[in-house]
Amino acid sequence: MDRFSEQLVTKQSTGRDMFLRGLYLAAALLLVAAFVFFLGAFGLWILVIALSAAVVWGLVWLIQGTFIEYEYIVTNDDLDIDKIIGKRKRKRLITVSLRSVKEIAEYTGDKAVNADVSVIAHDETGVGMFYIVSESDKYGDLAVIFNPDKRTLYNMIGGFAPAVRAKYNELYEQVAPSDAEKDANND
Repeated sequence: MDRFSEQLVTKQSTGRDMFLRGLYLAAALLLVAAFVFFLGAFGLWILVIALSAAVVWGLVWLIQGTFIEYEYIVTNDDLDIDKIIGKRKRKRLITVSLRSVKEIAEYTGDKAVNADVSVIAHDETGVGMFYIVSESDKYGDLAVIFNPDKRTLYNMIGGFAPAVRAKYNELYEQVAPSDAEKDANND
């Protein structure tokens, strides 16, 4: 049976994001003030307007870059995680073979995940976070911390190796869609 699901998760703004937006705004205001002061003194108002418009465009572009989304795509035995920056640029963060997953559990943030490399792709709320640990030829033990919904979890666990899937059968049954949900998805 083929498994496929997509999920889009919007990262909540952090204090760092707010600080960067404020810094960008302050820098833009200083630049526009400098244009008015220095170029306006020589009567170059057309240039002041053009440069100010360019600064505003740059400000909007930079601020949009602080808005991040993650897309989780489960296709059969693979989990792809993409990072979407400002709804304009997509970057593949990682592809994990679900057959190589060794562990999956809820992530509370208070315990360290034992892995060589960690990929963090969650929404910053701390709610509904899970981690998986898998073996990767490129990275060694790889941990992925993310916010999958029930459908994504169900499709992921279905792609695990049989021994690992049996170990997490209780979680698999918890996130399994009901008959009504299956019928709704088939329409």
